[in-house]
Amino acid sequence: MNYTKQVREYCEQHNDTLIDISIVRDSVFKDIPYKTLLKIFNRLEDEVIVHTVSKGLYCVGNKTVNNKKIISQYTSSGRGMIVGYGLFNSIGLTVYKDDKIEIYTNVIANKQNTIGNFLLKRVDLEFTDEILDLVSLLEILNIGFSMQGADVLSYKRTTELLAQTYCDDNFRKVIKAVRYMYSTVLKLSELLARLNIENSCLDIYQLLA
Repeated sequence: MNYTKQVREYCEQHNDTLIDISIVRDSVFKDIPYKTLLKIFNRLEDEVIVHTVSKGLYCVGNKTVNNKKIISQYTSSGRGMIVGYGLFNSIGLTVYKDDKIEIYTNVIANKQNTIGNFLLKRVDLEFTDEILDLVSLLEILNIGFSMQGADVLSYKRTTELLAQTYCDDNFRKVIKAVRYMYSTVLKLSELLARLNIENSCLDIYQLLA
């Protein structure tokens, strides 16, 4: 098939969506040389079929790109999750807003990308419900009560709730992908002990150090 026709048809089938070259180059368009793929997208932009959102990221059709569309692109279907204050806001721990929205995602090729006020960090995890719970818990424990505008009662209630889905296998996966501080893992160990949840998180952390 003609390369340009292949890309054009894909864009027609994905109108009003985002296309990240780092995602599609090795999957949808793996038979197309990378430089050729970039030239095709540049040509389609000249034809106003796609619009550049940021380097390597295009919007098909509608030029307006809202935050929900970007979040969905990098977090839906096990692709990633919002962390930092975006996470803390969403679960009611604080109303303090950060200018940056930080996302852990498994779909970008580089270690880190910036799209407007979004900071994307590559994390090699499949973001299942249990992994989401554990990463959320570690993110909360990592910042602790230095979280700006933290609600202490919500902090305690949320960490205890998230801890209920803990298992060592998931911890091993997470700690290989995200290197949390020893002090954070110690807080996790103390929380799990207080809740009588069996774990070997300190041993696993030290083994992988």
